[in-house]
Amino acid sequence: FDNNQGATPMPLQSSSVSIDAMSNQTKIWAFILGPILAVVVYYLMPDQFVNTSGQTVPFTHAGKACAAVTTLMAVWWFTEAIPIAVTAMIPIVLYPLLEVATPVNTMRHYASGTIFLFLGGFLIAAAIHRWHLDRRIALATISIFGTKPKQIIFGLMISTAFLSAWVSNSATAAMMVPIAIAVMGVIRSTQESPEITPDEKNFGVVVLLSIAYAASIGGMATLVGSPPNGIFARFVADRYHTEVSFLDWMQVALPVTLLLLPATFLLLNVLFPVKMDGIPGGREWIRNELRKLGPMSRGEKIVLCVFAGTALLWIFGPFLRGLEIGGATPLKPLTEEVIAMLAGVLLFIIPVDPKRGIHALDWNSAKDVVAWDVLLLFGGGLSMAAAIQSTGVAALIGAQAQVFEGIGELPMMFGVSTIVTFVSEVTSNTALAATMMPVIDAAAGSLHFNPEPILFATVFAASCAFMMPVGTPPNAIVFGTGRIRIGDMVKAGIWLNFIAVIIGVLVSYFFGRGIVPMT
Repeated sequence: FDNNQGATPMPLQSSSVSIDAMSNQTKIWAFILGPILAVVVYYLMPDQFVNTSGQTVPFTHAGKACAAVTTLMAVWWFTEAIPIAVTAMIPIVLYPLLEVATPVNTMRHYASGTIFLFLGGFLIAAAIHRWHLDRRIALATISIFGTKPKQIIFGLMISTAFLSAWVSNSATAAMMVPIAIAVMGVIRSTQESPEITPDEKNFGVVVLLSIAYAASIGGMATLVGSPPNGIFARFVADRYHTEVSFLDWMQVALPVTLLLLPATFLLLNVLFPVKMDGIPGGREWIRNELRKLGPMSRGEKIVLCVFAGTALLWIFGPFLRGLEIGGATPLKPLTEEVIAMLAGVLLFIIPVDPKRGIHALDWNSAKDVVAWDVLLLFGGGLSMAAAIQSTGVAALIGAQAQVFEGIGELPMMFGVSTIVTFVSEVTSNTALAATMMPVIDAAAGSLHFNPEPILFATVFAASCAFMMPVGTPPNAIVFGTGRIRIGDMVKAGIWLNFIAVIIGVLVSYFFGRGIVPMT
């Protein structure tokens, strides 16, 4: 790789929606079962129901058809009977044909602002990866924290979480794992014993698990860090006509990340204790790796400036949009998605080597990093959520949720978060969030709870699949190294799942209020 020339991106697949948790035989049965269940659900739906106000209201064909299509999509999403992105396009066909929604109202959700927010984020991630800026950030972080085993582990976690807040968790894990394996190689070369010692084995397990878990935890911190975050923001915007800014999200999500990271570090070191001294020559190894990268190239500097500028605009966006100049607010259109696309477009425009026609980003570098299936999944999830609201399905769900009246807000949040956390071990977190958002919202409204805390807790739980290799791409990536047993992942992951539920629920309960207007 030559930083002075046009760079070729590594073939990373940044999608986080396909986890292949089911066998092919199961998928075949699910493919058949989906339409059958959809038809059964249609005919089981009542012609009328008693709403939360005690009034008897009709339940129309559109509502029954919407419930049926939702059932079909849920079965195919959760089992991956067909590619998840293809399932996400089902509303485009079935909603107009079944008179659930018009073609215009169905397809407009596939071009929502959230989709362009993530598209811009993917383009920034592609540029960061193209110029190896991600590797430089990771190595620099490790050099700051030190070369003792626990310092290395913590440094790897911090750098992985930071990168994952802006780059997809799978791409971050794929980039960090080779660094981790190189560190493990350095540890091996310093050991006198020809056999791998228990301490050395534990170090390898902790290093790999810390990268997998930090990639998922870091993704919670920002709106573009993980697709479920965007699902939450767009659902709130569509349902309550309230925009969720970067700052709004980070005020709740960042505390979760900041609490969960050290908790993960402590848990891993308790379960897999490492009692090794510092690495002789560790700092020299890091210096050598940074030396191989050479000085920061023009491409890296440009991408770093665009990246930093975009992050600042996202964070201070609410202030800028409200800024009055001469009685007008000229920066009001500078929304999160506009900022993201501005950064993405600028990367294609800014030249790195004008004579050779090399820019900070080109289409060949971007097209394989942009997770097109995630963007389609957004569209399908948002279209489904809108139909559930408009056809009366949400009102029907809300009416049934009254059987839980008296359970209390906090117990309900713990129950829902626990279920979502463990279900996300075997299905796509984005598909799960898209399916659960309208259902949880309807139930919360019926029980007269503020829906905001429970929606926050649900979306955090969807990103906390720490127990199984198929739970999330970072888990699969570290498991694929062959250096960790599934028992080790389950041993740490089951405890971390419960810790994440407790942290996510409590932070959401105490801080996750103020965005959704209460009537």
